[in-house]
Amino acid sequence: MTINITKFEDLSDEAVILLKNDNVGFFSSFDWYENWVNSVILSENERAFFLNYFHQGELKLLTPLKFNNSTLESLTNYYSPVFQLLSNVEDNEQLHIVRNFLKGMKGVEFVWDTLILQPMEQKQVSLISNMEGVGLPSIPFFCFANWYLEVNQRSFDEYFSGLSSRVRNTVVRKTKQFNRLEGAKAEILYKGEGLEKGIKAFEAVYASSWKGEETFPDFISGLMRVAAKQGALRLGVAYINDVAIAAQVWIVADNTAYIYKLAYAEKYKNLSIGSILTATLMRYVIDIDKVDCVDYLSGDDAYKKEWMSHRRERWGIMIFNWRTWKGCLKMLNEFIRFYFKKYLL
Repeated sequence: MTINITKFEDLSDEAVILLKNDNVGFFSSFDWYENWVNSVILSENERAFFLNYFHQGELKLLTPLKFNNSTLESLTNYYSPVFQLLSNVEDNEQLHIVRNFLKGMKGVEFVWDTLILQPMEQKQVSLISNMEGVGLPSIPFFCFANWYLEVNQRSFDEYFSGLSSRVRNTVVRKTKQFNRLEGAKAEILYKGEGLEKGIKAFEAVYASSWKGEETFPDFISGLMRVAAKQGALRLGVAYINDVAIAAQVWIVADNTAYIYKLAYAEKYKNLSIGSILTATLMRYVIDIDKVDCVDYLSGDDAYKKEWMSHRRERWGIMIFNWRTWKGCLKMLNEFIRFYFKKYLL
């Protein structure tokens, strides 16, 4: 059993094949991490790398991480809707592989105090937190809610008829009003010559929205190009007289339509253009792409509940290396907060 450390550009052929495997979700794929590493600027003290866990000479687990002042964290930030430990073993082997990987973390060549993995599916966090015989104490923590829609082979009209009367009436009424405006149009861009125009339109809308300037603008534009290359991009843009007033970035992958990023110009808020564009894209991904699921990703926002059918949670886990004094101190502090927080409020 060995654990090797590599930069993204130095990944082995085995690791690249794993990241490009069809079973790896879009947000854990080679293209996702390539764009993330190239466009998200880490602080001077941080570095990004991949831990490669080998057993009997074969790569069994790949873990993308960043390292800062003896704290290990998953290679994620607010752009990352989910994180997973990447494995090429069967489901019934994963428990054994993850346990051995965590055991091996006690003997890696660098000193670490805390390992933080987030945001993850609850079942993965539960698997790690309930794992016996590892010798690394851990605490799970809540990250965010995730609203999603199970399409269940319905058409868009069947789905739409099940929404609240308020949402249906708003979409129908506002769509008619929008279509009567001179120069009004909404389009869905995928790739080709219109892609760069669409990216510029999205950036212009985002800059004029309530969200302000994007922290890492190269990440979003890079993501759209990556998704377009894969045939996964659905970029909805609404215009009035060729001026973009709303834009939404959706990604269709893993039999799912992910609603990734949306914005509208504050000036046109009264048009409910966000709802119009959402309905337009929803019709496309349900009737044309025939996805099984539509996923609003992160957030418990009220408007997401109106469009989606189910809620789940993304969690993280904090793992402590109690063999270092910093790790031991951090463990004690977090355990006090975790177990006694109701008395400290």
